[in-house]
Amino acid sequence: MPEFCPDGYIPTLQAIARAAERWFAEPDEKLEKGMESQPERKPEGHIEQAVRAFAEPEFPAEFQQIATQTILRMRNLLHRGELTAYYFDSQGRHSVPPKFWAAAEANGVLPAGEYWPFGKPSRVHETRLKYDLFIGQLELNRLLSEETTRKRPLPRSKMGDVIAALRGLEDLPNRTAQLQALRELPQFREYEITHAIFREATRNLPRKPGQRSREES
Repeated sequence: MPEFCPDGYIPTLQAIARAAERWFAEPDEKLEKGMESQPERKPEGHIEQAVRAFAEPEFPAEFQQIATQTILRMRNLLHRGELTAYYFDSQGRHSVPPKFWAAAEANGVLPAGEYWPFGKPSRVHETRLKYDLFIGQLELNRLLSEETTRKRPLPRSKMGDVIAALRGLEDLPNRTAQLQALRELPQFREYEITHAIFREATRNLPRKPGQRSREES
């Protein structure tokens, strides 16, 4: 039997999926191919299917990184109060406090979609209240639309700044993580850093003698 979801809300897993589709639109084709090895999972769409599978050890690390970066970005939005997570009980709707999302207790809460208002039990046989967690559809859609429309094209004069910033992000595990971190830097938040711009910047990164580019490897 399907779990109940209030009208106008979606479970947090679906919210993660929608955000991933918007923030990481280019890898969609790769996601579809990657999910061919996951035929037993049948959620609403291939992005949600991928989000569910991200934790599986055999799933490509690139898409595990997409899930991780999407969740971290959503937590930042929730912590800043730009997005709100809700749960429902017999008294009605309740908001999860923004400060919660900066705490260690918030780790794993978004993909699990469960909120423990009094904290998780510390003992095996202890029981505490927990609730399913939801995001308002209109609120999420408005946020994702505003993030897209308010960004300006990156001026060519700032390409040097992008290349310089990437030098400080080379310790991140892969290009997906670097692109997400670059977009979150304060000096670039108002600009649309496309995949094409990112690829051009990475090609112009100075390399140490004997070092091959990641595209060559």
